[in-house]
Parts: sequence; C-alpha cells; structure tokens
Amino acid sequence: MGVLVCYDDFTYDVINDYFLDHLLSTGCILGFDRSEHWVKKDEATPPAPAPPRHVTA
Repeated sequence: MGVLVCYDDFTYDVINDYFLDHLLSTGCILGFDRSEHWVKKDEATPPAPAPPRHVTA
C-alpha cells in the first residue's frame, strides 16, 4: 500500500508502507497521510497492520 509522505526538504512522495517505520525513526519525514488524516512526525505512531480479511463462501 502506498503512503504519502512529506520529507524534511518539503518534497512529497508515495512510499511502500513498510518503509514508514524506518523514515519515522531516522527523522527523514515531517509527516505522512494516514487514511485521509495528515499526521505530523511528532504525533506519529507506526500504523497498525490491517487485520486479515475473512472470505465467506
């Protein structure tokens, strides 16, 4: 899944969600978009993985 991030040089990019933890821990981003809600790095906690979807027949 792609995550929109804002880097510390105020450029934007869409990254794979598994890079988000690394970018938050290194301080390379100012914030990211989580489900139509912009999160600043000071407020950021890594997003929880989505629960598995159950398919019923």
